[in-house]
Amino acid sequence: MSLYGGWERSKDITAQECQELADTFWSGSADDYFTVVEEFGGFCNLSAYYMGEARHAFYSLDDAGHVQVRVPMAYLHQIASSFEDASINNLEVRFDSINNAYCNAGPSSASLDRPLPVGHASTCRWRTDDGATIPTTDDPLLEGDVEQAFFDFEKGTVGPFIDMPAPINPFTITPAQADEPASGATDADVESPSASRGLLITIATGAALLLVAGAAAITWKHRRAS
Repeated sequence: MSLYGGWERSKDITAQECQELADTFWSGSADDYFTVVEEFGGFCNLSAYYMGEARHAFYSLDDAGHVQVRVPMAYLHQIASSFEDASINNLEVRFDSINNAYCNAGPSSASLDRPLPVGHASTCRWRTDDGATIPTTDDPLLEGDVEQAFFDFEKGTVGPFIDMPAPINPFTITPAQADEPASGATDADVESPSASRGLLITIATGAALLLVAGAAAITWKHRRAS
């Protein structure tokens, strides 16, 4: 899951601001999970890697081989709503080693069952500029039949969805817990100077199951005050 962005019509995002955004909204730790935060060229990139069984936060697979893919859209909308002026206008979900695929929730475009050297890949896209409505729930967005390559190369496993092991959700921390933050993700963080500035958020999210469960991108763009 890759979160990418920068301030809009303003100065370049700093490495400190990039880290503060990551610490506020994508902190915590768990088995088979780690993050890498980078600032380059005035933009911020957060890559969150979910491996092994932790990937079931993003996909479920039953014994019959039917796979469902989801993105934590409820949480991403929480992030957007925490800013003064923000919206989500772009979402992309991709899965490899899937066939007979279809998209849910009315995407604006889709590329289904594209042949790969081994197996197939499918992508569903939602763009508000194209008239689509960005999904707001964690319901499955892409479904199909998993291919053998998923087991052979992606080390996929059969199992239901699980709760996302990380990040720690700052919106659900109680006041008592906030007094003893475990990883810097507290209610106070949401009100930090960089997080409270009015933002326009563009999210391009891809749930591509390669070595990690998925890849997502958030673009934070700062709207200059008039």
